[in-house]
Amino acid sequence: MNHHPCVMEQLFGRLAPEGVLRTCGRTFHAASRVLPSGVRRDLAVLYAFCRAVDDCADLADKALDGTSSPHVLLDEVERGLCGASHDSPVVESFRDLARRHSIPLAHARELVSGVRSDLGPVRIRSESDLIRYAYRVASTVGLMMCCVLDVDDRGDPFAIDLGIAMQLTNIARDVAEDARTDRVYLPQDWIDAAALIAATSGHQRGVPQPRAVDEVAGAVGRTLALADRYYESAELGMHFLPVRVRGGIRAAAWNYRAIGSAIRRDPSAAVTRRMSTSAPGKAVRTAGALWASVLESLPLGPSDVHDQALHTPLASLRVAAAVPA
Repeated sequence: MNHHPCVMEQLFGRLAPEGVLRTCGRTFHAASRVLPSGVRRDLAVLYAFCRAVDDCADLADKALDGTSSPHVLLDEVERGLCGASHDSPVVESFRDLARRHSIPLAHARELVSGVRSDLGPVRIRSESDLIRYAYRVASTVGLMMCCVLDVDDRGDPFAIDLGIAMQLTNIARDVAEDARTDRVYLPQDWIDAAALIAATSGHQRGVPQPRAVDEVAGAVGRTLALADRYYESAELGMHFLPVRVRGGIRAAAWNYRAIGSAIRRDPSAAVTRRMSTSAPGKAVRTAGALWASVLESLPLGPSDVHDQALHTPLASLRVAAAVPA
């Protein structure tokens, strides 16, 4: 196998998984503090692997040796998932995690497939394509988390929904940043990619593009409305999570959804800045999520009926089709 140490060190280096979680995943790290230490360590291993895969496209462009490409790096990860020896402790740690928790490696391969679709210019044709993309790059992570957390299989459809919702929030938050790298995730059925890029580039040059900004704001609002449908479904399935982790996962969901709420209050900000939420706000929402989870542990008889229509766009995906609905 032809490894590229310079790039592999950048992407899959020696930083401990919990260090990756602390420095790269602030929202998730804040929520993870309320999880049991053993669970937190395993989730940190999973997060480190998923983050490294996700960063392949961005960091590979910075390779000093000039020989590596994102496709090469992802090929090496896939060979590692198939059992080939791998230079990266992150990949090796993930394989060990997958063995211990019976994580289907098909989920990891689907994640790699989703990241491959990010290489080069990106255009999403329709809402269904957007949902399938979100499944590949985010719901697969949720399904792997379910294995680590030993979640009842009936909770898997709701985990898929939470992944889709959080990824849609990411897309709404990062519209301008993505457009600068010629990646447009808002569906072309909703907005012309050229108009979106014009709005973001016009802001950078100090040239107002009011009509284009309004179009972007409308598409962002539509993305957040779609995300809300999946957040609401995910909330219905929280009771499938073990009590010891329910509050932490709910806190992550509530804090992510709050980013969408902040964008909704000023949707034109999508082309001017990357929206975030305050630390005090995160603390309040985390406390509320913990309290809601305590109340939910009482015998309230929650519903476990999943709206299968939410997964209609996923019918063509082999992995998704195997998930009980």
